[in-house]
Amino acid sequence: MMIKNKLYNAAGKYLLPLMFIALISGCSSLNSKDSAVFDPEASFKKANALIEEGYYEDAREVLEDIKAKDASRNYATLAVVRIADTYFENREYEEAAAEYENFLGVHPYHKYSPYAQYKLAMCYYRRIGTIDVSYSWAKTALDEFEKLLKQYPRNPYIDVVEKRIQACRQILAEYEFYVGQFYFKKGSYGAAALRFDGLVRNYADSKNESNALYYLALSYENMGRRDEAVTTLSALIKKFPTIKLSIEAKALIESFNKIK
Repeated sequence: MMIKNKLYNAAGKYLLPLMFIALISGCSSLNSKDSAVFDPEASFKKANALIEEGYYEDAREVLEDIKAKDASRNYATLAVVRIADTYFENREYEEAAAEYENFLGVHPYHKYSPYAQYKLAMCYYRRIGTIDVSYSWAKTALDEFEKLLKQYPRNPYIDVVEKRIQACRQILAEYEFYVGQFYFKKGSYGAAALRFDGLVRNYADSKNESNALYYLALSYENMGRRDEAVTTLSALIKKFPTIKLSIEAKALIESFNKIK
């Protein structure tokens, strides 16, 4: 019996250190495993796949995880842009704009900054609706597109941006004409003249320019400013000699001369 106890004691003497070593080794293995689990590149690919499939909220969770865990910060920086993209793709343009602005504020010279600036402009461009409510979106989009050309002149979106700028300018011109006509019909000729004149000065070559010149002249005539009316009609005839409004403009000038 004493021999048996001695054997147990001897076994225990060596077993306890071995168990302790195994426990420490297990913990070390778990820690090593935990540190090796996170792969920012793999997580980034997963987020992109989720975005393509339309799982935007799930993608954001993965991207937020990258922001928190990517020690290299390479994918963490890109994650900010892709978080903005999840909102953009889901047509949550206000949230997307805030994220793109956040990225540009921190990384104004990053290689993806032109992309972020372009998408920021598109957040406003996509919100343009009917003429009567679109002025502010078109104006902000125009400002952001012009900022893109100024700050990133070698951006890869130049051709598209120039078309977007022309579209924004056309919308702004249409808005000015819309408001000008509103005042004209009310008999507020001074307010109408300001709108039509602003269109001619700021949005030359828009499709509304000839109409704006014509109604600007009519506004001047109704205000008793005939000389300015004639000058404006003459400018219309000179720039658009073949259109129907120019024929009407000539007839108006002739009628003015007869009244004299």
